[in-house]
Amino acid sequence: MRLIACHIDNFGKLSNLNINFNDGINIINQPNGWGKSTLAAFLKAMLYGFDTKKEPGAFEKERKLYKPWQGGSYGGELDFEVAGVGYRVSRTFGLTEKQDEFHVYRLKTMIECDDFSPLLGEELFDLDRNSFKRSIYIAQADCVAVPSDGINAKLGNLAENTNDINNFETASADIKDMMNKMSPNRITGSIKKRVNTITSIEQELKKYQAAEDSLVQITNKIEEKDAQKKELQKIRTEYGKALQTASADSRRQALKANYENICSDEKEKKDIYMQFSQRFRGRIPSDEELAGMLKNAKELENLKAVNENMAFTDEQKEHFDSLKEIFRTDIPTDEDLDEMQQKINNLSSVSSEYSRMEIKLSQMTSLAMLTDSEEEEEKRPVKSHIVPAGIALGVVGIIMLLASVIINGIGKNSFGIDSIILYITAAIGAVSFITGIGAAISGNRKYKKAQSEYIRRQAELDEERKKKEAPIIEMKDQLKEIESGIKKLEQEADNFFKKYGIEIENAQYQEKLFELRTNMHDYEKLLETLEKNGENSKKCSELEKELEKYMNTIGAGTSKDFISELSALKSSTTELRFADKNFKEAQHRREQFEAEHDMESILSPAECPYTIDELNNLIAEVENSMDEVRTSISQYTRQMEDLQEQLDLRDEKEQEYRNCIELQNEEKHKYEILSLTADYLSKAKEQFTARYMAPIADGFQKYFGILTNNTDRNWQVDANITLKVKEQGQLRDTRTMSAGYQDLIGICMRLALADAMYPGEKPFLILDDPFVNLDDEKLARGKNLLLSLEREYQVIYFTCHGSREYNNNNL
Repeated sequence: MRLIACHIDNFGKLSNLNINFNDGINIINQPNGWGKSTLAAFLKAMLYGFDTKKEPGAFEKERKLYKPWQGGSYGGELDFEVAGVGYRVSRTFGLTEKQDEFHVYRLKTMIECDDFSPLLGEELFDLDRNSFKRSIYIAQADCVAVPSDGINAKLGNLAENTNDINNFETASADIKDMMNKMSPNRITGSIKKRVNTITSIEQELKKYQAAEDSLVQITNKIEEKDAQKKELQKIRTEYGKALQTASADSRRQALKANYENICSDEKEKKDIYMQFSQRFRGRIPSDEELAGMLKNAKELENLKAVNENMAFTDEQKEHFDSLKEIFRTDIPTDEDLDEMQQKINNLSSVSSEYSRMEIKLSQMTSLAMLTDSEEEEEKRPVKSHIVPAGIALGVVGIIMLLASVIINGIGKNSFGIDSIILYITAAIGAVSFITGIGAAISGNRKYKKAQSEYIRRQAELDEERKKKEAPIIEMKDQLKEIESGIKKLEQEADNFFKKYGIEIENAQYQEKLFELRTNMHDYEKLLETLEKNGENSKKCSELEKELEKYMNTIGAGTSKDFISELSALKSSTTELRFADKNFKEAQHRREQFEAEHDMESILSPAECPYTIDELNNLIAEVENSMDEVRTSISQYTRQMEDLQEQLDLRDEKEQEYRNCIELQNEEKHKYEILSLTADYLSKAKEQFTARYMAPIADGFQKYFGILTNNTDRNWQVDANITLKVKEQGQLRDTRTMSAGYQDLIGICMRLALADAMYPGEKPFLILDDPFVNLDDEKLARGKNLLLSLEREYQVIYFTCHGSREYNNNNL
């Protein structure tokens, strides 16, 4: 496939522009700001349309970024040929994708056809937009080769069915996201969270045990009161029978019987009172005391539960011991870490500035060398051949003049020479002498003038060279100063991390600082938990001693179940007060009876032991007692209902606990399945991509050899199409190398990918000044690389400098 021509109506700053493309290399050499990158973006937009997302580093989305500066129709036309058929694609862009217009015509007939859809680029290259930008489109700022799923599918000849390989990244990301959400190790993981929930529910269920124990005690008390009620009912019945039999007795005998009954009742109430009072050692606690102690006992149980819940697990203890070893000498503060973060940010910024200045220095040096090479060396002036010729002519003239004088003096007849000839000879000699001497003097003057001009010009050239070299020397000094600052910052960072046993490799300052900050916060939280445990344990000990001392003081049991013991004591004090009240009332009734009656008369023998009134009183007392018993039973019943409500809540908590356990087991099983699935997906992709390692490696070797003149295979390509270079006996990641070397490797790898993806008909290549970071030696070989590409590809090559130009058919 090849490009034929393009016409831009309006696109960014370009307007009404026509360009014809030739086979082989098409060089577009224009200055910065002309619109070369805009033209490359136009070609990509004609093939793929606009990306709906904002590209990394761009401040606007493509559609808004390339909106015509001067207004007018937004778009243009692109002529191309594929499989021997010529086409013209026309696109007009609106405010949104729905407003875009797309047409395709056959060049031979200029009739619109439906051979292609708006997904023109994908149909021509079997590559999506992202894969196109990672392979046959090489930009100046983006030479690194990062294969996509679309490239892998094209390499594996799966362009017709790419769902599986294209969805690999999405599937892997989804699986990783689900595993992170369920992770048993992350604080935010649902499995980790549910562990805390289950522990909390277990602690709540333990608290309900006291309610269940109280329910048993109240149930026993109700049974006791029911027995008392039956007994009172029995007594009431007996008194009723006695009333029937005593109706005939005299009042005296009835009073006597009543008195004896009062005395008996007094004795019984006294015995009951003494029985209850013997439970205490002469000191009966008040309700307020017992309420306070019961509150302390509940607080003790709560503190024990909290301590048990906050106790370190084996994993936490191991983590705490490791953190304690790290911070054995010093614990950094957030201010220390923030200060180090600022230094790391400064280091990154200064390093970036250093790299930028290095590139600028290289460019300035190359430009200076290029300028020096273009300047012609001025030739040093030499003496003119006129000077020696003039001297020779003058010598000949003198000889001729002297000869004529000598011959004339000796006698002309002696030589047989005519006098006219002698005169002519003398004249010629004189003229020759004058002419030769004049020519010699004139030539010598011109030589001295040229020599003086040459010396002046050389002085001017030297001064111009010094002015050109001054910025380079100044920048070299700045680089030395920045390099010294970088070393100082790196030394400060290394010393900081060494305090905590951290060795920095590959300048991983950000990662190690994040790890140190996380460890510091974990250590502070664990220390806080340990401190709270200590405080709670101390308070538990104090409360336990206070409760034991109190229990010993009042003669209670020594059981550690203080709540049960104190609850039993509270019930006992209630019963004691009830018995004391009954005893005093019985005693009062006896005293009152004795005061109201003649006891000597009443105590005399009588036929009937009870009178009717006495029996009625006794019956009334029994009924009162029965009312009191009923009241107690009612109170106990209400307490039991309250406790039952709590136990109903316990049943709900138990169901919630079972549900949590079931869900936890399900998620753990699902997490294991996802982990295995991720492993199998990764292995399957490696097996798939390993098929085309050999052709890519061969292609890389070809282009790498052209650019570096190096035929050694001191590099390696893995199944993920990732290349590593052997340095100092080890394979190194290319990201650790200079920007120029990374660009060199990326260019070779992208061209190798193009060879492997298109073994048959070749696509065109777009090169947006990719050689900008190469040194002079490799830049010279870059022209050889273009010569090699010209044999197989049509290349659209953008550049802004003649040093990176390949003189063929410039556009």
